[in-house]
Amino acid sequence: MGTKLAPDLNIEQVIQIELPTRFAVGPVNVYLIQSEKLTLVDTSPKHEENWELLNQALREHGYSIQDIEQVVLTHHHADHVGLLERILEANPVPVYGHPNCRPWIRQDPEFYQWHQAFFAKFYQELGVPFKLLREFQAFQKVMEKVSCRADLTGELIEGTPIPGLPEWRIIETKGHAQSHISLFRERDGLLIAGDHVIKHISSNALLEPPQRPGAPRVKPLLQYMENLRKCAELPVTLTLSGHGQAVKDLPALVEQRLEKIEERAGRIKEILAEGAETAFEVVQALFPDKYEKEIGLTVSEVVGHLDLLLARGEIREEKKNGILIYRLAEDV
Repeated sequence: MGTKLAPDLNIEQVIQIELPTRFAVGPVNVYLIQSEKLTLVDTSPKHEENWELLNQALREHGYSIQDIEQVVLTHHHADHVGLLERILEANPVPVYGHPNCRPWIRQDPEFYQWHQAFFAKFYQELGVPFKLLREFQAFQKVMEKVSCRADLTGELIEGTPIPGLPEWRIIETKGHAQSHISLFRERDGLLIAGDHVIKHISSNALLEPPQRPGAPRVKPLLQYMENLRKCAELPVTLTLSGHGQAVKDLPALVEQRLEKIEERAGRIKEILAEGAETAFEVVQALFPDKYEKEIGLTVSEVVGHLDLLLARGEIREEKKNGILIYRLAEDV
């Protein structure tokens, strides 16, 4: 692990550091921006190995943890924020991110209770067996252990300046997470995209509870598609991702991702035509060898595409005995 940018990528004032995650997505990329303030973008999961590797990578470039002047978070997921607590213990610098990061990185007890209550009810409505709900809850507990307990110093939303980074601006890129932001440097078209854009895999538009009880559920796949298009319209010359290699042709990759979404939506319509009625039945048909081990990811994937088909009027939703039922529009 260490600095892993391809040798033909000459990126001024940005250093990429690759750190392990122990997750299927592979190593995470964190970035050191050399500007008015030396800024670390994301941190990696909370593992002792990562702490040692981060310090080693900083030394290789003539820095130490004490030289970091601020941290910016692209989103709240554990593989991007976990080491934050350890960094702040050594060097209590300002931390910036989207306001929706706050309850997650603070591990706010009330928010976490609301999170569990929301998914318990929603999974039941989707027809997910209780056993798999428990598997999902157990996975969430694992994520908590490799995440952090910290707080934001300041909030970043689209249109607000980033302290210490005058050349960069925030692009809100919600979809993969409701806290997701990307950083764009207009003078050379460089985009640090976190998990919004990943070259080797599609970013899952993950279900989240509303920020407060009673608020409507957000439709993450619809957000994700909108924000993919928004980024593709920017004059981006190079996209640095949260995982894997840099993307040199963002519009082409966005087109591929949108095509895959359409293909999956079409397949889900076929599954409904074959007799599936609940979201969980669609999950089983679409991911027969995967859903038991990755229930959270597979449910998010299916519900996102059901949201898309509902928004287009191609399917209908009704509730029977507390369970959501989906049918093709022409069958209603």
